[in-house]
Amino acid sequence: MTAQEIAEALRATRGFAHKRDISEVVATLGRALPGGAAALAQAVPVGDDCAAIPDGHGGYLLFAIEGLVEDFIVRMPWFAGYCGVMVNVSDIYAMGGRPTAVVDA
Repeated sequence: MTAQEIAEALRATRGFAHKRDISEVVATLGRALPGGAAALAQAVPVGDDCAAIPDGHGGYLLFAIEGLVEDFIVRMPWFAGYCGVMVNVSDIYAMGGRPTAVVDA
């Protein structure tokens, strides 16, 4: 297979089809922060393990989110939940943080 064929085959997989733009989550987060969207403007760009958002007290809140394929959740709900928590905890530690809360997005 050529590189182009491999890329096209990957784009056609269910995993890629379930990827979503996180702009809705980011917009909601911006409305919830004390500094609003201005605080998000100072965050670490998307693509790192998680976003580092200034907390207004000289520190940062680390924000991580993952999407899971629905079939995985339906077939193995407990393990899907476990994986969802662990991958985000790992991302927070990778940025030098300490996880303090978990929410369902």
